Amino acid sequence: MKLGQVDLNLLVVLDALLREQNVTRAAERLHMTQPATSTALARLRKVLGDPLLVKQGRHMQLTPRAETLIEPVRSVLATIEQTIVRPPGFDPARDSRVFAMTASDYIGVVLIRPLLSALASLAPHLRLDLGPISERYLTALQRDEMDLAVLPDRLVADDDLADCSRMPVIEDRFVGAVWKEHPRAEKRLTAELLAAHPYLAYQPPGGNSLVEEDLDAASVQRRTEATASTFTAMPFMLAETELIAIIPERLGRRVADGADIVLLETDIDLQPLRQSAYWHSRRDADPGHRWLREQLLAVAHAQTAVAPCDVPRRDGRGTGPAIPRIHSVYFRPPRHRH
Repeated sequence: MKLGQVDLNLLVVLDALLREQNVTRAAERLHMTQPATSTALARLRKVLGDPLLVKQGRHMQLTPRAETLIEPVRSVLATIEQTIVRPPGFDPARDSRVFAMTASDYIGVVLIRPLLSALASLAPHLRLDLGPISERYLTALQRDEMDLAVLPDRLVADDDLADCSRMPVIEDRFVGAVWKEHPRAEKRLTAELLAAHPYLAYQPPGGNSLVEEDLDAASVQRRTEATASTFTAMPFMLAETELIAIIPERLGRRVADGADIVLLETDIDLQPLRQSAYWHSRRDADPGHRWLREQLLAVAHAQTAVAPCDVPRRDGRGTGPAIPRIHSVYFRPPRHRH
């Protein structure tokens, strides 16, 4: 097979098939019809001399040859996109680009919502596609399948993303939350108080809760009577109950009035919620991507200007702020592997 015999447009279809492992979903990603995608798959099988996708029960599975093509195909397309197809500059007022982002619902509220507000006037033609943190977020970042992911630092080990860059953006702390008419609404959240009342636990799909890990480490007993898979749902589940929840303070501050809740300072040892933006290092010098990172960081800095809620201070000196620290330096994680 000679390079001249390869239709480079087929690489785009191949990339979608390798990602989705499903002809229908690949067609949807490419905005093609299923018959056209099936025809392209047949051409790819002939050119590469391999079936690429084979039936495995009710699903399709990549062949060993297809598995070896994932990284090189993504690398080739990323290079073409970033060095040939994309203009060398970026004008936010005129250019139209779609940025695919991954973040939690919490980040959607505290960072992405104000970011969208800022972009509405600065970059009216730019579009953000925000998706949830899936089970394969590390793989998607390593394969350069998304523009930006905002993740809790504790979810990412130093050697997980050797080819990615990182920019710390926000730090928050956890506080207790109860209905404003809860019988202990004026108390501090202690291990004894938590053990004595029904508990609303955060249970993310397909993962572990950092809060629950900290509570287990501190041997804090809970009477779990309900769970929620998103942080944003939790404050609105507390009204007219005696449930106690533990949520990020910034989220609680934003929704306290609408959810009829009050926030409680906690005496329980909970680690701060530090989150960073991650992206493949191929995008470091991309002017549009760099501009978006700058806007995200500006929004994160602006959050420090928001008036804090009246959460009793741990030192007992009345009420006052607990402003999360915002960082402005980005770097790549170490490339060593253990």
